Amino acid sequence: MMGGLHDDEIAIDLALVRALVDRALPDCAGLPLHPLSASGSTNALFRLGDELLVRLPRQPGGSATIEKEARWLSWVAPHLPVPVPEVVAVGEPDLGYPERWSVVRWIAGDVPSAVQPGAPFDFNRGQLALDLADVITALRSIDVPATALDDPALRWYRGEPLATMDEHTRQGIEACRRIPDLALDLDAVLAAWDDDTAWNRPSDDAAVVPRRPAR
Repeated sequence: MMGGLHDDEIAIDLALVRALVDRALPDCAGLPLHPLSASGSTNALFRLGDELLVRLPRQPGGSATIEKEARWLSWVAPHLPVPVPEVVAVGEPDLGYPERWSVVRWIAGDVPSAVQPGAPFDFNRGQLALDLADVITALRSIDVPATALDDPALRWYRGEPLATMDEHTRQGIEACRRIPDLALDLDAVLAAWDDDTAWNRPSDDAAVVPRRPAR
């Protein structure tokens, strides 16, 4: 069984996932299956063959996230400059496992390691930051459909106003000042953050992080 990260962790092991896949997706029954060492805190991850990934919620209630991904990932994907996981199947609770689970297309890539204070600047990390900025810019350019704005299931901590992350963001900016040779104007970053959070304050009615008005 995979190591538990939560007090209410659902028991998930290779035998269970193999049985779930073979029963729900008989065409995939012959594909090799193994757990990933870099698994998530929300979902347990299992590589299925060369092209697929099985994702199973670790906690009760995780079906809601699987359903949201199945509903919205295909809608968001055409608007972003990076590959977005394609949901190819959603499995139902079965064999004692209580949640819905998904199978998505595998996207090859590397998992960045944590940056240690005092470490020299890494060009590849700088490019990663630029790529991330491109994704955020693309996300903010999307016209959010009314069905998303009115969906209470999408109101979650990742959809709160930016100002709720003010303290953590300022701490992160100050931590960046300790990185040697960082080619980034952190005063400009802080000014941009102040500018954004000035108009985006917490509200009881906030369903998603709204797009900033065009300048």
